[in-house]
Amino acid sequence: MKRLATSFKLQVTSLLLFLLTTTSLLAQTVPNEMMLGDLRLTINESTRRQIQKDVDRLTQSQTYFNILVDRMNLYFPIIEREHGEAGIPDEIKFLAIQESALISDAVSSANAVGFWQFKDFTAREVGLRVDRNVDERLNIVSASRGSAKYLNSHNYFLKNWVYSVMAYNTGRGGAQKYVDQSNLNAKRMTINSKTHWYVKKFIAHIVAFTPAVGLPNSEGIWLDEITDAGGKSLEQIAREQNVDVEELKKYNKWLKRGDVPKDKAYAVLIPRQGTPPKKAIAQNNARRSKISEPQKKIYPTELKPGLTEANKSTIIPLNGIPSILARDADDVRTLSARAGISENRFRKYNDMGAADKIIPNEFYYIKKKKGKAKIGFHVAKRNENLWEISQQYGIRLAKLAQRNRMSIIDALKPGRVLWMDKTRPSDEPIAYHELSKPVITKPVAKVTASTHNVDDAVISDESFEEPLEEEISEEEVPDIIVPVVDTKEERLKKVKIHTVAAGESLWSISQLYEVELDELLRWNELPDPDAISIGQNIQVKAPIEEASEGKNIISHTVQPGETVYAISRKYGMTVDEVMDLNGLSGFDLNVGQDLKVYEE
Repeated sequence: MKRLATSFKLQVTSLLLFLLTTTSLLAQTVPNEMMLGDLRLTINESTRRQIQKDVDRLTQSQTYFNILVDRMNLYFPIIEREHGEAGIPDEIKFLAIQESALISDAVSSANAVGFWQFKDFTAREVGLRVDRNVDERLNIVSASRGSAKYLNSHNYFLKNWVYSVMAYNTGRGGAQKYVDQSNLNAKRMTINSKTHWYVKKFIAHIVAFTPAVGLPNSEGIWLDEITDAGGKSLEQIAREQNVDVEELKKYNKWLKRGDVPKDKAYAVLIPRQGTPPKKAIAQNNARRSKISEPQKKIYPTELKPGLTEANKSTIIPLNGIPSILARDADDVRTLSARAGISENRFRKYNDMGAADKIIPNEFYYIKKKKGKAKIGFHVAKRNENLWEISQQYGIRLAKLAQRNRMSIIDALKPGRVLWMDKTRPSDEPIAYHELSKPVITKPVAKVTASTHNVDDAVISDESFEEPLEEEISEEEVPDIIVPVVDTKEERLKKVKIHTVAAGESLWSISQLYEVELDELLRWNELPDPDAISIGQNIQVKAPIEEASEGKNIISHTVQPGETVYAISRKYGMTVDEVMDLNGLSGFDLNVGQDLKVYEE
């Protein structure tokens, strides 16, 4: 009987999880009518279809949707309480998702910070402390109280919650030009093509996320609060509350240094495991609207551990292989979860052993590396090891070692010439270059007839002895260009297309590539910063038409022995500029070929 009861309990649990997952898979349909507080909104058909596209974008990725659902059900109980006490319509809680994706330390292009995206002077106006020790914009309790004050101040003058939401984005002065006086204190209002885009996005967030309000956190976490911690450090609080100090810090980033101040009662969030009390469960308080029967979407249903962490991720093609950028708090678990692959597969793709740790601000591959590099040779720098080189060029570690007739554990001497796209012949001695000149160095033996291409430069395939560095003589051999591995910053500058990953915003992408947000909107013909979705390709470099604007373009006829690299240097251009301007897909050139170049 005991075994039967256990089996029944497991079946019930599985059924509940299935039902919860199915709920999140439903593509929500925008209704013709809905409520915002006591204001009834009627949405005309063309605008309803427009909002539906935003709803579909918000729900098209099950992974990203689940991340946001986890966050909102952690924080919504607090927002509901603070907004409810201030008389804010319950539906406005969804604005926090739109503003910050409920990332506590989110920063906008306008330097607005935190859950509710306050600038520092606005935060102080609504009573939040912002200084070197405390930033209450990152405290969900304080920030939600501040947002309630801010919204109520707008509604006092605008007398319409739709206009108050709009003013959250435009400011009260900016909202005035969209205000129809007939809608002040109105009980009904039409949402149409003249309605501000920010309001339409807000409605899309309400529709997309309302059905998921109140679902349990996938990691079984709920947030408790204490308000009597003045004078205590987070380490001391963690010991007293029997919680992990790093977990405590993750939910209390508002305390930037020192102990919790004593000037007033600050809410310290305590992450708890288990079933939360009723007050800590988000409530689905949305009124029933005329919503048509939802349609199912098919998504992968496997939930990866760690996906609920508020980590930003960056996935870009590196050496033609998708790679992910590691953040300070990342480990193999979080990176593999974000990439949607197993930890074992992630380690295999990156030639990592069980004990190897993630290095912050480095790229890691999320697909299999290749058997050879795109260049002929690499000269080992000081303190460089074989694994680092394999990661820099996207070549498998074992294959790199095999091409150089060495073991992966062999010590790598500075200056050693490594074969990258071919295997060093058995009768070819190991070669070294001196490292005093990192770009232009000297080979140590005579040049033979055969050559290899190295990043648009030509390097000779030489017959080497294995001399000591002091034996190298500049008089004996000609100069030769040796490839230098790009730094992370240089690699990013060469990326043209960025694939949007979970947790990213257009602003974070603009910061990564050091371009203006307006430029990304223009280059990608995006209507607004929210019009991106996971998996979407974003152009992060100016189109060649824009980059070449104002420059005189002339023709260059390719001469024997010339490479794209040599031509770019001759005319003060980058290799990418030459290739983009001429629509080249590879580095092969024909003698007599005419190329467009910038006039010197």
